[in-house]
Amino acid sequence: MRIPDHYVRVVELPSAVRGVTVPNDDGTFSVYINALYDDETQRETLEHELEHLARDHFYADAPVARQEAEASGKAPAPVPSLPPAGHAIRLYAGMKDLENYLRRIGALDKPIEELGTPLR
Repeated sequence: MRIPDHYVRVVELPSAVRGVTVPNDDGTFSVYINALYDDETQRETLEHELEHLARDHFYADAPVARQEAEASGKAPAPVPSLPPAGHAIRLYAGMKDLENYLRRIGALDKPIEELGTPLR
């Protein structure tokens, strides 16, 4: 896998963000690493961000949870199969059932209550 041209910048980001990669207009990428973290965490974060570039994640049509697992070296969760024809919308008995489903497919990493108030 080839890693595209990129620039690495160490800057202060919000403490919850270890790093982020942004495509530039000229086809290169800017990789921002959080200066608030120690050297080891910064190195791991840079490796993670470069793995996204090596795997062409910016141009892949795949769930973000799957791309994050791949960039972290973890086995990605299997993509759930489509429901049978005529049953395209999944229904859940409650928010807890929905939360369990989202966790199982790797799309939720915090309590569903922290996502905000559901629309009614």
